[in-house]
Amino acid sequence: LYIYIYLLMDKFIKKIPESIRQGVFFGLNSGVITTTGLIAGISQTVKNPVYIIIAVVSLAISDGFSEAYGLYISKKAEKIQDDSHEPLYAFASLLLTKGLIVLSFLIPFIFSSKLKYFKNLYWPILWGMTILFVLDLNLSIIRKENMLMYFVPHVFILVIVCLLSRFFSKYLLKME
Repeated sequence: LYIYIYLLMDKFIKKIPESIRQGVFFGLNSGVITTTGLIAGISQTVKNPVYIIIAVVSLAISDGFSEAYGLYISKKAEKIQDDSHEPLYAFASLLLTKGLIVLSFLIPFIFSSKLKYFKNLYWPILWGMTILFVLDLNLSIIRKENMLMYFVPHVFILVIVCLLSRFFSKYLLKME
């Protein structure tokens, strides 16, 4: 069964056009890291869940458009003579993926308005690691490499971002 799923995923992912695949993988990675860091910092400083919702929605919009257009410009600069729609596909796939991933961190608010899921960081870290696991699994399948080569650095980066964001938010709050 594992081999069958592996072959299916390998075949499916390789059929996705390169520019779309690039936008999706970039959006997944960036969406998880930036949103987890934002939540790790802001959840320590607020008592009203609306502020987290506003911050996450703002991140989905501003960072989504910023990174998507940045990728578009980068692809245009990379291949100067290329008049294809590939940069536009990368833009659209990154914008859509990043927006959906960032907004997915708000799922607990569908069930409860309590901040405890965010303050203790269980939800953002577990959700983020789940998404990164799927991302890294897919990348390792299409590249035929060991998944741990991608997942271990991802976990390390996620933990560092959370610790630093949490530390600085608490430190700055004390300076108030």
